[in-house]
Amino acid sequence: MDFLLPPPNHLPPSTSAEVRQVRPKPVLASNMASFSTGLQSELPLEVRSQLQLFLESLPDPDDIARQITTDIVAQAGAIKPNSLPKIKPKDKPRLISPKTPPQGDLLNVVSDHQEYDINTQVFVAEGNVTINYRNSVLKANRVQLNTESQEVIADGNVLFTRGNQKITGAKLTYNYRDVKGELLNATGAVDLGTLVSSEVSRSPSELASNSITVSVAGTGNSNDGQVRRLGFIAERLIIDGDTWTAENLRVTNDPFSPPELELITRKATLTPISPTQNRLDLESPRIVFDQGFSLPLPLNSITIDRFQRFAPALIGFDRRDRDGAFYQQSFDVITQPNLSFQLSPQLLIQRAFSSGGVSGFDFLGVVATLNGAFDNGQNLSARASFSGLNFSRLDSLLRFNASYQLPVFGDYTLLSQYAFRDRIFNGSLGFQDVNNITGSTLISPNFVLGDSQVNFNYQIAAQAISALRDDIQPINTIGTLIRVQSAAVLSRSFPLLRGIPAAAEKDQGLRFSPNVIVPKLDAFVALQGVNSLYSNGINQATLFGTLGLSAEVGNFVKDFLDYTSLSVSYTQAFSTGRSPFLFDRIADTRSLTAGLVQQIYGPIRFGIQQSWNLDTGNLFDAAYSLEYARRTYAVVIRYNPTQGLGEFLLRISDFNWTRPPANVTNIQNGVEQRD
Repeated sequence: MDFLLPPPNHLPPSTSAEVRQVRPKPVLASNMASFSTGLQSELPLEVRSQLQLFLESLPDPDDIARQITTDIVAQAGAIKPNSLPKIKPKDKPRLISPKTPPQGDLLNVVSDHQEYDINTQVFVAEGNVTINYRNSVLKANRVQLNTESQEVIADGNVLFTRGNQKITGAKLTYNYRDVKGELLNATGAVDLGTLVSSEVSRSPSELASNSITVSVAGTGNSNDGQVRRLGFIAERLIIDGDTWTAENLRVTNDPFSPPELELITRKATLTPISPTQNRLDLESPRIVFDQGFSLPLPLNSITIDRFQRFAPALIGFDRRDRDGAFYQQSFDVITQPNLSFQLSPQLLIQRAFSSGGVSGFDFLGVVATLNGAFDNGQNLSARASFSGLNFSRLDSLLRFNASYQLPVFGDYTLLSQYAFRDRIFNGSLGFQDVNNITGSTLISPNFVLGDSQVNFNYQIAAQAISALRDDIQPINTIGTLIRVQSAAVLSRSFPLLRGIPAAAEKDQGLRFSPNVIVPKLDAFVALQGVNSLYSNGINQATLFGTLGLSAEVGNFVKDFLDYTSLSVSYTQAFSTGRSPFLFDRIADTRSLTAGLVQQIYGPIRFGIQQSWNLDTGNLFDAAYSLEYARRTYAVVIRYNPTQGLGEFLLRISDFNWTRPPANVTNIQNGVEQRD
């Protein structure tokens, strides 16, 4: 069964309220108003007004689909309250007085036969029923309206359309006074439009630092051909005010049938908590791949709000802090409208099975994450990571960072940060621990200089830093200095060649990718200046120049070697002075970075990205990946041997999950790149 519906068939606009039929019906009793063949006459005013009220109060198909789909698998931003006021069950029926008929758009009812019982106040339309009002169209084999109870029953091939969105079902029962109803065998879809790009679209070799990331998703600035549509089928969809319940629900992010990925649950209930929060309760949810293999989803309740959350489960590798492989599971602890607190316990697998053995709680770790979103765009985030629970060694197990973001001067951002034992990777100098760093950074928006297509941005920071120094005695001791740092960058890309994309079809451009890939060749150039002044009078000033090329060859359609992504960049640094710290010292004055993502066979791709110091010939950073890529999901293994980091990921397009950060701050051209 196809999850996604064809484009709606718009009826011509009506200029009058009319009733008509195409074949005769028997004459009814005297208390029935039956409309005879070939005649066009006005609907009774109470019927017309109540049908208008029903169509106005019925939730949008777009709203229904978004509640069922995007709240389950996508983050569409803050939850918007229904645009229509919710009616309480104790409210009196909303009647439009015949003395004051509604003005504006008129109602059009077309069917084979219509009748109205004056005594029971029941209106029935049968046979190819179409009700057209404003931007709404309701189609069914039979529609019954009780103007006294304010209940509508639409039966047989029900199709409700508003605008470009639609929902179908076998039978719709809806009381527009109590805002309650149900739709049997409900099918619908929602277009996600311009929501955040899927995780599947990201480069599988993005762990390398000091690099230009190669996009594996086409041009990166076009939505053409993207998989941005979610569909659902529910055996029974129940609407009770603001609460939505779907029974035997199937949701897919695949626009084609049969879908290659589905989320299946016996029951899904969506309940509003606040204007910006919904709670989704699921019964035995599972993810089904290619109509066969399935995995249980390790959660039964989700809070849908403005915050991104870690994937429920993760297998990772951290050689330096966690002695190798570990398993992480994440749980929501606090879910307030403006605050989210998540705990992620970790089982340090490789440490637990190490030959030396462990004692106490050394094989357990935990990550605690706090996020806050406040008025005027202010944001708070904090993260504490414990690489063991032996609290007698807390100072060597805890890493902590916190930041507060405040919009200032219009589009500028003031970012205040504190970090304890910040783990920094600085190219050839490797890992350095910064004991404490406190300060603020003013970050400019991106400016485009006239019609030149040159991008310009800058930042100014003032920080108190306590870290390892080698300019004092004894050498390599901890010292504290104030650092004032400014950085500015000019950059521009040059599109050189563009190929022909494959058609956005199941067996063409969307066979293995959520985006249609456009073969291309681009050049890019960047000029960056960084000046760091320390309170002991030392100044480190550096000018970086970068030249590079990136290319994508093939369409990722054929089974063998039909996709290659390449990038290469050269950076030359001109530096004066030398930082008293090791973590931000310029050590790689001439560097080369190259990346490759290559289709091997079918959906399997291999990725590699490496960076070399050309003065010493040393490889100072590298990342490798192996990916099983599909249109709607991907399975990825990534490993960075120089940083000792890796992960095993199941990534699903448009899920509201993000990969946990690796607790590593990379230095790029002398500037820290924090998450």
